[in-house]
Amino acid sequence: MHDNIKKKINIAAKRQPADLVIKNCKIVNVFTHEIIEGDIAISDGKIAAVGNYSGEKEVDAEGRYALPGFINSHIHIESSFVSPEEFSRLVVPHGTTTIIADPHEIVNVCGMDGFDYMVKAGENAALNIKYMLPSCVPCTPWEHAGTVVDSKAISEVINQDKVFGMGEFMNTVGVINTDSEVIEKISLCHQAGKLIDGHSPGLKGDDLSAYVTAGIHTDHESGSLEELKERLRNGMYVMLRYGSACRELPMLLKGVNEQNSRRCILCADDLQPVTIFEKGDMDEKLRICVENGIDPITA
Repeated sequence: MHDNIKKKINIAAKRQPADLVIKNCKIVNVFTHEIIEGDIAISDGKIAAVGNYSGEKEVDAEGRYALPGFINSHIHIESSFVSPEEFSRLVVPHGTTTIIADPHEIVNVCGMDGFDYMVKAGENAALNIKYMLPSCVPCTPWEHAGTVVDSKAISEVINQDKVFGMGEFMNTVGVINTDSEVIEKISLCHQAGKLIDGHSPGLKGDDLSAYVTAGIHTDHESGSLEELKERLRNGMYVMLRYGSACRELPMLLKGVNEQNSRRCILCADDLQPVTIFEKGDMDEKLRICVENGIDPITA
């Protein structure tokens, strides 16, 4: 570790050449909302610095744009009917480098064995896959699934590194009415310092306030501009969805402005391979943002 840090410092200070330099880029800087012409110096697979650098290997970008890797903030890999490795092969060429995956479907059938399979399979992917632990298996106590993932099962894994957070909490009724099993799951997640994704179609007013105050951070089910605004007012991150099934993004973009754009994030939820082949992945969502008047760097 010490050697890696020293190496990065020496590369940034130009005391030694970088492992790789991508020359002549238009670098999109999302910190300062500007485009900077220069080189990207890389050390041990990580960016060491941006500026004017030389490297042991150099690639001329010929003025192309270099953007941060895209993050799909909410996706169910199983809905694509391919494995995590194959999903990675589909989306990485479109610039997606990270996904936040909720393996609800496979856990609904196979329980934690399904979760462990997805995590292990994801280790073979070029894509950086962060897995949310499904929160509602089954979705409600009145549904039947292949298994039940209760608070006891969650307590056994929630603190492990392989769990990035808790997936969309679909049992809104259980949250609002303080169902003891639901509150125990939420408490376990809070104690572990993990985030909780939401799923709250149609919730508004006091019911939405009760849902949010439980510590649920996101929602991808806004069906109107008013729902978007109410969730933003309550401090949620609103996921603007555009996938193979649900496509609210163009409509919701009418409610995005300079002040609230930092609380709006992009997701697919469900994505079929044919959609990726024909339209793309996160790159398509960026094109839609720009077509609907969003500044490209904001997008």
